Amino acid sequence: MSGEPLSEAAMRDSLLDIRLPPGGALEAVADVLVSAGLAGCAALAIVGLMRLAMTRRRGAETPGVEARIAALRDLPEDARRVGLLHLLKEVAPERYDALRPKLYRPDAQIDVEAEVRAHV
Repeated sequence: MSGEPLSEAAMRDSLLDIRLPPGGALEAVADVLVSAGLAGCAALAIVGLMRLAMTRRRGAETPGVEARIAALRDLPEDARRVGLLHLLKEVAPERYDALRPKLYRPDAQIDVEAEVRAHV
């Protein structure tokens, strides 16, 4: 640069040279599509990792039936019986359905703990 100002014609001629390359518009669309695709893949990977991290491990956390029966031993008799009935409903729903009509009869003596142990 020489320090002297450019003429108006020289400026106009130099501005005419500034152009986008012939495939510039298509490359911009391609860049947007690639970015969206990569963002979608990243989102799927993150969701997959979150599901893997948040799923509960059933075998490791659930205590066995014997441990659950032992935990109910310290409760009062009514609460213990209700807990055993819930456990029986979970372990053997068909037996629970068979016993349900007899539960409220005053003369029915049902050993719920024996029923639970029989279906373990």
